[in-house]
Amino acid sequence: MRLSDFGLCLLSVAICTHLYAEDTIPALTETNNVAIKLPTIVMTATRTPKSIAEIAGTVQTISADEISQQAGTGRKVADILAQLVPSLAPSSGTSSNYGQTMRGRNVLIMIDGVSQTGSRDVARQLNSISPNMIDHIEVVSGATSIYGSGATGGIINIITKRANKSEPVSFQTKLGVTSADNFRSDSLAYQLGQTASFSNDKVDGFLGVDYTSRGSQFDGRGDRISLSPWQGSTMDTDTIDVNGRLNFNLTDNQSLSFGAQYYKDEQDTEYGPDYSYLLTKTDPSYKAVKGWSLDNQPFTKRYAFNTQYQNQDFLGQVLNVEAYYRNEKSRFVPYGYSADGVSVKQSQSNVDYAGIRSTLQSDFNVADHELKLTYGLDYDWEKDHQWADFYIPSNTGLVYTPTGETQGSGPDTEIQNIGTFLQGDYALTDRLNIQAGIRYQYVQADTDSYLTARKPYTLMAADSTDSDKFLFNFGTVYKLSDTQQLYANFSQGYSYPDVQRVLRDVAAYTLTTSGIEPITVNSYELGWRLNQDSGLNLGLTGFYNTSDKVVQFNSDRSVNVVDTDQRVYGAEATVSYPFMDNYKVGGTLGYTRGQYKDITDNWHELNAFAVSPMKGTLFAEWSNADGYGIRAQMLAIKGTDKAYKDDLELKAAGITDSNSAAEIKGYTTMDVLAHLPVAKGRVDFGIYNVWDNQYKTVFAQQAAVTNANSLLATPAEGRTFALSYTVNF
Repeated sequence: MRLSDFGLCLLSVAICTHLYAEDTIPALTETNNVAIKLPTIVMTATRTPKSIAEIAGTVQTISADEISQQAGTGRKVADILAQLVPSLAPSSGTSSNYGQTMRGRNVLIMIDGVSQTGSRDVARQLNSISPNMIDHIEVVSGATSIYGSGATGGIINIITKRANKSEPVSFQTKLGVTSADNFRSDSLAYQLGQTASFSNDKVDGFLGVDYTSRGSQFDGRGDRISLSPWQGSTMDTDTIDVNGRLNFNLTDNQSLSFGAQYYKDEQDTEYGPDYSYLLTKTDPSYKAVKGWSLDNQPFTKRYAFNTQYQNQDFLGQVLNVEAYYRNEKSRFVPYGYSADGVSVKQSQSNVDYAGIRSTLQSDFNVADHELKLTYGLDYDWEKDHQWADFYIPSNTGLVYTPTGETQGSGPDTEIQNIGTFLQGDYALTDRLNIQAGIRYQYVQADTDSYLTARKPYTLMAADSTDSDKFLFNFGTVYKLSDTQQLYANFSQGYSYPDVQRVLRDVAAYTLTTSGIEPITVNSYELGWRLNQDSGLNLGLTGFYNTSDKVVQFNSDRSVNVVDTDQRVYGAEATVSYPFMDNYKVGGTLGYTRGQYKDITDNWHELNAFAVSPMKGTLFAEWSNADGYGIRAQMLAIKGTDKAYKDDLELKAAGITDSNSAAEIKGYTTMDVLAHLPVAKGRVDFGIYNVWDNQYKTVFAQQAAVTNANSLLATPAEGRTFALSYTVNF
């Protein structure tokens, strides 16, 4: 039951004659019967509430309506963000967000202000919450010194749903189904979501449960897509996400809330990679082969707790304190294949993460102008443990027999971070604001004794190291008008290397815990934005960032920290324009390029894991006040061979390094999304990859080269259909 290309052309023409939409549903008030748009308030960029127009930097808010519109059953947060955030690299299409950088650097991902990105980075932060549990997402592009480790490329803060305070009791039910365009029963994904909330003057609460079961995935040629034998896949998985929050209004100025989450994403598939090409010496088929047998398949399991206290009149200041804890277990795909009975390893990572964060805001009047001071103290603690189980694969690579042997995967590691910061915002004139701040960060890492995971196996002694950093930021915002601002910003961010992963294969080179230091990124940006209530919205930003250290992943799977300069630069743009009564068009563009310096002080291009190829999106939407709407959107990735050719020249000269680069072939996808009111609820319908293109994601193309494993270049999903019904009562 595949749609014909002719039918699809007719569908596209029909859609493009009736296009809408609304990126963000603004809050409205009525004053003399005139609708007034309230300013969008964010906390992520400054740790205290502030409108986007007042921030010296590139900030974006993605609303619940945008998320709901994009979130067909089975789609991940990574897929949604890649479509809407210009500076974010494309989604990998797997269970991992590895390589999904922002402005060529790693991203700090948070849920309700709690970091999900520790030292041990298993790259599943965007596979840690269901889109149905999200109220909105705040995105800060570029390094920031306001938060701790990890925010060198930007911040993505996912804000979970809260109680509906306009209703004493409210419920929402969502039912969804997605299918490949062959409509096979084993290609279906099912979703069932239920939320409930209550609210009164003293207390309010929210509880949500979302369950999704995904079937197999099929590419643009109708072939079942193989399991990716590195970061895993989302095929044949069951996911359950339970979120809850209870909030107490202690007084008019004080509140106390408690939140909790349980999340499990577990694979159960009988289809594995086709390893037969290794025996026949032919090109891999990338097709899934039935017969996969593994007693403990890949999974992500996590539970998290957090409590937040706010006092709006603490000695004349606003006080926010939050404490948190999470435990996360991640199991991976067995790495490697052997036809001669040699065992392979399947690893599992366990991470415990806890901390407390405090923020105080004070307002002053200096020389008849407003001065806001924000300061605070942060502490977090992390414990990392990882090991591997050994299996003997069959000669087809499908059946894995456990040997009972286990091996450590790097040292058990304990990391403590203590940071304090002071941030000032001074209105120098009615139009010009100056923002500046400093953060002091202290890091201590302690590692237990361990046996290296590579031959020759070496017993490494327990070790300890500590480092400290001062991080600075300075920015200005100039208001050209009530709707336009110019801004310039310098900010430093830092990240602490993944100690456990770096030291795992230390036998291949010389490095101890004491040789690991934080990596500081200097980030510069200059931008202009125009935000009109009912007209053109446009943002333009140019950026440049540098660092003098880099973590390198080598082709032999070893990792090391190298003293080498790295620079990344580029530009990004967003635009949307509403016209007539119900129409809107727009898009985004992100261009990033980066280089690293070799030992001879020559610059070389960074590969696609570090720097995303140029990415652009276009959309056209139509909607009306009766609840009908339709959106057509395109995402285009430009191919690039700059890093690939640079890598070839180095190898031809006999120089080998860790920047193995792929020739990235570009691709374009189109989606059509519609919604309409039905029986006191809303029906959402989506067609993803309308043209049924056969392509490989940037991640898949680069992974195959970096890991010297052709099977990692698995094709992406072909055309899929999504249908859901949501009702509030």
